[in-house]
Amino acid sequence: MNHFRDITSSVRQWYGHLMNKRIPYAKIYLKSAGMLHRLLVEGRRKRAAARRADRDQPLAALMDLALEPGDIIYTPSSESTYYAGHMGIIGLDGKVYHVHPYGPVFADSIDGYLTRFYEGDRFIVFRSRLSQAGQKAAEWVQTHYKQVKHYRLQTNLLSIERNYCSKFVYQAYRFTSGIDLWSRKFAGSLTQGYIYPFRIERSPDLDVLGTFYK
Repeated sequence: MNHFRDITSSVRQWYGHLMNKRIPYAKIYLKSAGMLHRLLVEGRRKRAAARRADRDQPLAALMDLALEPGDIIYTPSSESTYYAGHMGIIGLDGKVYHVHPYGPVFADSIDGYLTRFYEGDRFIVFRSRLSQAGQKAAEWVQTHYKQVKHYRLQTNLLSIERNYCSKFVYQAYRFTSGIDLWSRKFAGSLTQGYIYPFRIERSPDLDVLGTFYK
């Protein structure tokens, strides 16, 4: 019984310490996610990076790339993307529009956008295979980005107000040219679900313009 009381007391002290320090849940999440990421992902990522070394280009090459409206910049899972991946879309004005937890939407210059990521991060640039689809998508994001009021991982694919990065890109193409970047069978008739960034990466409607590293 005394042993049980000792354990209970220790747990209470630990919990009280956490409460007194007011450690945000976000920090606990990031620390836990970081440990899992290094354990399960980072090793494979480094090996894959070594295999890609002859194909990936330095970030300066991305800066020299002639990006067009509607082009998509995707960064795979990393610490700077909260281990989920992140993506933005080029607007008619050449800025990168992206829904972000601290936004909820930013319209960054290319330089400004790239500074958000850490050294070692990778960038993949995509372009639509359908002529004029990118132009229409870019026009849509500039017209509708202010309608995004909250960063939310919501399943309603028709909602603009509650949004996240890959869903916003998905909507830009779906609502203008009818292109479904979800790239899943029967996805075109669905209005509920999560649009993970890696799903858009696999879309057969996009061409890869290049891969780059920071």
